[in-house]
Amino acid sequence: MAKKYKTKSSTLLRVEEMETVTATQLKNSTADVLERVRTHDAVAITRHEKPSAVLLSWEQYTQLKGGEPEWLGELYEEYHAVLEEMQSPEQKAAAERAFNATPEELGEAAVAAAKRSYRKAK
Repeated sequence: MAKKYKTKSSTLLRVEEMETVTATQLKNSTADVLERVRTHDAVAITRHEKPSAVLLSWEQYTQLKGGEPEWLGELYEEYHAVLEEMQSPEQKAAAERAFNATPEELGEAAVAAAKRSYRKAK
């Protein structure tokens, strides 16, 4: 197991002691590298045998940041509000109409939307 050292907010691996993968390995085997990150908390990415980046597990990242950032909770709430709105009968009907529209109808709708946008910008 690699040695760790304490900082003010968390325990970190030293880059020299981390699991390492080359940039080529990351490119060719991303899923395998992400699994290594999950099991080791952090993996150093090397280029020409020198560290160039570090991939961290979500847990390690939030530890470093002192917990989940506030904006993430706000984004989560906003996403779910939009998702809920999209599930309304009106939105479902509008999506159905859009998927079944002819190319001519889609073109007319795009022109109308562009005109509205142009008027608002003036």
